[in-house]
Amino acid sequence: MKNSILLVTLLLLSNIIFAQDSFIKSEDSETSTISNFDEAKDLYTVVATAINTKLSDVGSTFFMGKYIMYSSRKTGAIGAGRDENTNNPYNGLYCLNMDRTGNLSKPSFFAYALDSKGNEGGLAFSPDEKTVYYTKSAEGNSKNYQLYKSIFDNAKYTWIKEIAADFNSVSYSIENPSITPDGKKMYFSSNMPGGFGGFDIYVAEINKDGMPINPTNLGQTINTNKDEKFAYASPTNKEIYFSSNGHNGYGGQDVFVSKIKTTRYTTPLNLGKTINTSADEVAFILATKNSGYVTSNRAESAGLYDIYHFELQKNTLTLKGLVTEKQSKIVLPNTKISLIDEDGKEVATQISSNNGSYNFEVEPLENYTITAKKDGYLDFELPVITANGNSTANIELNQTKAEIKENTIAIENIYFDFNKASMKTESTLSLNKILEVLNTNTEMKIVINAHTDARGSDKYNMILSDKRAQKAKEYLITKGINPDRLEAKGYGETKLLSNCKTNCSEAQFDADRRVEFVIR
Repeated sequence: MKNSILLVTLLLLSNIIFAQDSFIKSEDSETSTISNFDEAKDLYTVVATAINTKLSDVGSTFFMGKYIMYSSRKTGAIGAGRDENTNNPYNGLYCLNMDRTGNLSKPSFFAYALDSKGNEGGLAFSPDEKTVYYTKSAEGNSKNYQLYKSIFDNAKYTWIKEIAADFNSVSYSIENPSITPDGKKMYFSSNMPGGFGGFDIYVAEINKDGMPINPTNLGQTINTNKDEKFAYASPTNKEIYFSSNGHNGYGGQDVFVSKIKTTRYTTPLNLGKTINTSADEVAFILATKNSGYVTSNRAESAGLYDIYHFELQKNTLTLKGLVTEKQSKIVLPNTKISLIDEDGKEVATQISSNNGSYNFEVEPLENYTITAKKDGYLDFELPVITANGNSTANIELNQTKAEIKENTIAIENIYFDFNKASMKTESTLSLNKILEVLNTNTEMKIVINAHTDARGSDKYNMILSDKRAQKAKEYLITKGINPDRLEAKGYGETKLLSNCKTNCSEAQFDADRRVEFVIR
């Protein structure tokens, strides 16, 4: 156990970074700060928690509804030896209760069984919380961390059977483990050989024995020639958050987010100036969908590193557009529009409005595909990369041609204004298909048969259907078709396709309301 010693006055409160949780002067503290870079438009309200000390307090994870941190304070610990590299007490593990507003309770020492003679670092738990993955500094080298696994013994109420990861080495450090929500993978940071420089983020598989194996570097999209640390998979396992001083930001370590795709990670997006500062922001973790904790050594910090609570106000981004017929530019309502993500999953579906518009809520800088389907039109597909703001993508559909089947000309349904004989504008596009057939077949004569659904009286429906048939006939005449080639007849509700009179569905009503074009 750590030997108890007195705390000393802290020096060098600025220009320090940590190798996970021991604090040393940065050998490469400069970060490229560029004003023109993509960042999230979300708004964060960040408030210091009341538990911070003049030493280091760094958040890590959650366990049994409690917040777990590691800190160089002594409160609740058996004792704290001194880190020869920083002259500060070694870090120990602590747990804190959280209330509904995010306030943290006075820390209590966590897991004596995990306490070592050196620094304790970040830790993570399996989804069932029966396995812990933790890091602690190697004996004789407080800057070099090793990864271990233990399981919980319910009878003894303690952690037992410590096993070291196969890829531990005295030559490099393994830090900040994070388990994915499904328990199948572990993210961690390391300066092991073969990386891109500094600390990189790796992902390892969790085997049937619960051990991390086959660590793989996340690649140059995530990792830079500087430091990437504190990887954290979101509760949905759709994003990975991490801190970096290698990507463009506000200075120090900024928090970034990247989408987890089937075969890749998307370009990291800076979380923005409402959470990032010119100092370090690390250990970002969500407690709820829109709140969580982050650790920082920003100017107003009480000590080396403090824990802050944040509330998130998501900025809703939209992808909108207008659906029209390509040649005439007439708007097309009642078109089925689908939003497909990069993995081919349908994110959302809607029907274009009466003015032909659609509107989806989307993520920034994301690859989507928009599809559109409408009777009488060719299927439509359009790849879209959303902006880091609202996006627009208009849809232009090409019509299919009318088909002659036996003694009928088959086209999509003709739509009329509700309870009226006047045609909707889009229906003129459908009638133009009939016009094309008649112009091609100059001797052809047709009967226009109009039908209603069962709503309304028999007499009213007969009159309404007759007027609608006449309207279709009149349109074709205005386009140059000889009236002698056209006959119009209304059938009201006498020939229902649905055979439904009462308690009909909208689909049944739609099937009954139709206009047929029969060749004489």
